[in-house]
Amino acid sequence: MYDSYGENRHTADNINHGVIKGKQYFFVDQKLVFKIVLCDDEERFLDLEKDLIAEYFDKKGIPFSVDCFYSGEELLANDVLLDIADLIILDVEMKGIDGITAAKKIREKNDKVNIAFLSAHMNYSTDGYHVRAIRFILKTLDDIKDYLFECLDSVLTNEDLNDREITMDFTIGKRTVKVNDILYLKSCGNYTAFELLNDSKENYMIRHSLKQTTETMSAFDFVSIASTVTVNLHHIRAVTRYMVLLDNGEEIPVSQRKYNEVCRAYTLFRGKNA
Repeated sequence: MYDSYGENRHTADNINHGVIKGKQYFFVDQKLVFKIVLCDDEERFLDLEKDLIAEYFDKKGIPFSVDCFYSGEELLANDVLLDIADLIILDVEMKGIDGITAAKKIREKNDKVNIAFLSAHMNYSTDGYHVRAIRFILKTLDDIKDYLFECLDSVLTNEDLNDREITMDFTIGKRTVKVNDILYLKSCGNYTAFELLNDSKENYMIRHSLKQTTETMSAFDFVSIASTVTVNLHHIRAVTRYMVLLDNGEEIPVSQRKYNEVCRAYTLFRGKNA
C-alpha cells in the first residue's frame, strides 16, 4: 500500500497556497519542497518515522513532503518519485524485496539520490557501502529519533537549499527564479519587490506583504534587517555599524532594533559556511 503524507505540504506540481503548521507558503513548488521517501513494512515504525520527520522539518521551517511505501516492490514501481526524491530511507529487513536489494535497483535508476537504511541490527552496514548509503539508522524506539535527526542534519548540511528554484505568480506573470539570485526583498505597501542579481529590467513583485514573504523565506538564509527590507545572507559581504554591505556594493541601513539580531544571524551563517 502506498501512502502520500502531509496533504498540506504538497498537493500539486505548483502550489500557490500551502499551509505548514499555520505558516503560509504561498509560492512553494515541487522544486522547493524537500522530498523524502520512506519504505518500511512495519506500520507502527512507518507512522513514527513520518511523525519524527514532520517534527524535524516543521521546527526548521523547511517545506517538505513524505511519500510512504510498505514494500520494495511498490517503491520500485514508482519511477517518478525515485527520480525526484532528495532522500530515500529503506528498511533493510522487508518481506519480498529487501532494502539492500531495493537500494541496488534504485542506484541503477538514480545515481545521485541520498539513500539511508533502517535496521535493528548494525551488521548490515558493510552492504551499504556498495550503494553509497549515507547512514544506518538504528531502528529501535529508544534510538530512532537521534539517529534519524542526525541523518537529516547530514543531508541538509550538504544540500544547499538556496541553490533551488522557486516559481511565483509575480505581477508580470509566473516566473521561476533561483533563491541564490535574490539579493533582498523590499516592502512596497501590500506588495513585496524582489531585487535580483541579474538586475532585471522587469519588476519582480508579488501581491503579499514583506512580513508574509519573509516568513515563507525562513526556510532559506534570509534575515530581516529593517521593517522594509529582508536580505539574503549569501550576499552580505560585511555588517558594519547599522549597515550591511552587499556583494554588488550596495549598502542598506539596518534598524537599531534589529542590529543585534542581524549581527548574530550573520555570524552564525559565516560560521556554518566557513
